Amino acid sequence: MAHGAIFVRLADGAEPLAIAAWRLSLATAIVAPLALVFGREAFKGITRRDLLLTLAAGGLLAGHFATWISSLEYTSISNSVLLVSTAPVWVAVIGRMTGTVQLSGLMISAIGLSLIGSAIIAGGSVALGRYSLRGDLLALLGAVCMGAYLLTAQRIQRRLAFGPYVALVYASAAAWLWIAALASGTRMRGFESQTWWALAGIAVVSQVIGHSGYNFSLRQLRPEFVAVTLLGEPILASLLGWILFYEPVPPLTIGGGLLVLFAIMLAARAPARRAGAERRPVRHDR
Repeated sequence: MAHGAIFVRLADGAEPLAIAAWRLSLATAIVAPLALVFGREAFKGITRRDLLLTLAAGGLLAGHFATWISSLEYTSISNSVLLVSTAPVWVAVIGRMTGTVQLSGLMISAIGLSLIGSAIIAGGSVALGRYSLRGDLLALLGAVCMGAYLLTAQRIQRRLAFGPYVALVYASAAAWLWIAALASGTRMRGFESQTWWALAGIAVVSQVIGHSGYNFSLRQLRPEFVAVTLLGEPILASLLGWILFYEPVPPLTIGGGLLVLFAIMLAARAPARRAGAERRPVRHDR
């Protein structure tokens, strides 16, 4: 998300839905051929249920990128990346609501601190106007979508090999985003060269390299722990935003952000007992 936010700023000639749709479309064009070449046999065992779950995961991923990228139109890079980084907290909340995770006292504390920190950040945005607050809320919604996606993705990857999963989920997310973009009348072409370069950058660097690694780690690690591995991104994103776009970090964002980062650290340390049977072994590409 750190570099992704910078690429979004650089692609200012495109609307958020266009950026999100091209990000996933270009990424699909890269990973799908690789998956077919190196994991063709793994596609044969895919069931209808697998496809439906992947379609749902793609919808959540599309929702994450659509809301988070939109948030950058209204609020600062620091606010947006800090709030969308609360995904591990929402993993716990959604997991508790769906009965897949039992919350410990430490996790409950993490949720409380995260909400307080987010409220402090939002309070600073209220002083700046309702548009900044809208951006904060969109970033939080992006975090909720990512939390739900992480839980869904880990469930699917217990059955699907990595290559086919990534190709299918990226294609699914791209399809959802193109439908939304076309339905809303979003301009999808005719951009200047800088915008196209930024779209290529966000697809290759942020999606194919960054997000694919994120998905791969879900095959071995808890989703709330995976989300926390990107803890440094809000700091890096804020620093890059200050250097490249002269975006200051308000005092309330610093105060609330420290609480949010501490909450995410607690979420990583909190034991999360899974309901149901133990994890089944993961199939690998052949």
